[in-house]
Amino acid sequence: MTNTLDLEFIGLTKRYGDTVAVDAISYHFDAGTYACLLGPSGCGKSSTLRMVAGHESVSDGSVLLGGRDISYLPPAKRGTAMMFQNYALFPHLNVTDNVAFSLKMKGEDADVRNRRAAEMLDLVDMTAFANRLPDQLSGGQQQRVALARALITKPQVLLLDEPLSALDPFLRIRMRAELKRLQRELGITFIHVSH
Repeated sequence: MTNTLDLEFIGLTKRYGDTVAVDAISYHFDAGTYACLLGPSGCGKSSTLRMVAGHESVSDGSVLLGGRDISYLPPAKRGTAMMFQNYALFPHLNVTDNVAFSLKMKGEDADVRNRRAAEMLDLVDMTAFANRLPDQLSGGQQQRVALARALITKPQVLLLDEPLSALDPFLRIRMRAELKRLQRELGITFIHVSH
């Protein structure tokens, strides 16, 4: 899954009416790095991630991945995946089906979906919980499932929007180390937002 594509913001701007949420950010992220966007609530960190992921439109500027402008591509065509603060797991689907959901939407065969989901669950040490529903998991376990679901699409860039905020301080420290380990093993770019 190693990433060889640099990520770059060129004058990246987001406006909501007259309010400027993100003001002409320009930055270059080398391929395979783990970077953090830090700042207080309301400073535009999440808006920046959502523009990279394609969940928000870009008002001005560009997002480049490997030198290609992805600013106006649909989310599924960008080479990015996003892990949300609340994990956004489907409560009626078991762990395997949550992880494999994006592959199902792409029309992948059930055998392929289940095999790939099992690989991702093994990667995040959640194989034993494959048949459980999200409400049968702890916060840390739900986070691992959300991470597996984001990684199954083999993104070039993984966007993490305050993924540790719902966890207790001890688990937060453990999961920070786990995220860094996974990032090193996979070699993909992680952009992590935190206040």
